[in-house]
Amino acid sequence: MKRILAVAVAGAFVFAMAGCSKDKAKEKVEREGVVNFVVGDVFLVKDGKEEKAKVEDAVKQGMKIKSVGENSSVEIYFGENAIKVTGSTVVEVKSLATYVANNNEETSLYIEKGQMFSKISTKLAKGDSFDVKSPTTTAGVRGTEFLLTEEDGKGNVAVADGAVEVKNNTKPDDKALVVNKDEEVDVEKGKGMVKKQLSDDKKRKMKILSEIREMKKEIWEKMRKQREEIKKAVEDQREANKKLIEDQKSGDKQRVQDQKDSDKKMIGDIKDSTKAEADKATGDAKAKMEESKGGDTKAGSDAAKSMMDAMKPKIEKKLGNQ
Repeated sequence: MKRILAVAVAGAFVFAMAGCSKDKAKEKVEREGVVNFVVGDVFLVKDGKEEKAKVEDAVKQGMKIKSVGENSSVEIYFGENAIKVTGSTVVEVKSLATYVANNNEETSLYIEKGQMFSKISTKLAKGDSFDVKSPTTTAGVRGTEFLLTEEDGKGNVAVADGAVEVKNNTKPDDKALVVNKDEEVDVEKGKGMVKKQLSDDKKRKMKILSEIREMKKEIWEKMRKQREEIKKAVEDQREANKKLIEDQKSGDKQRVQDQKDSDKKMIGDIKDSTKAEADKATGDAKAKMEESKGGDTKAGSDAAKSMMDAMKPKIEKKLGNQ
């Protein structure tokens, strides 16, 4: 089934518009997650303002999810994928967008401290991305279930299902390590990563965390309607972009034609001016020759020749600049 996109209702779509056609691939529509279940003290933080999280609250790009106390937790859906933020954890929603050009989704979450369980229920479509980062760790996923923990400057990725590509952010030149089902890896500053098998206790904990509640019916219906809205918003933006490009091409074509017409007229004006001056010079020379017939023929001929020679460079210069 095609992924469900959780986004704002009418009027809340946010477009990141690029200034020129080469940036159109970066144009995107912001999506939204939605709170499905909450226990204890969990807050959504936006622009420094904290609001206690409630079921059906929207979770937007730029927000922080803050759970206070060991017994607090919140479950949030991003389309069909879900996360569970456990107690004493702070997570920032870095990116939550759909790109207009190719309909690819980008989801990026950042754990400042604490732990978060991610449940990617379906394999991501080609070009989609879902990654979870922390100060020490980057976990890139396709379809999987995993827990990322960040405590005291040390990261840990434990995989319940599927596989996760893990990088040590403190050693950017090192290759990523693929961690598979029932494996985990510690991520420490300046150290290499070594996989190990999950303990039975860790497996039981992961099983409990993976039991994320099904999306409530009213939330599912709301998301279905929102999916149609974002689909229309993306299509409308694509059409607007197409028309803008066509108008630009048409305008460019007209400007080229106008320039050609202007150049043609200028050349014609130069030719007409040059011909008029040449005709005048010829007429003046003939007149001098006629006058010379009644007097000194040689002197008259020399004068006419001198006049023609004086006009020749001017005529050639104008013709040369056409």
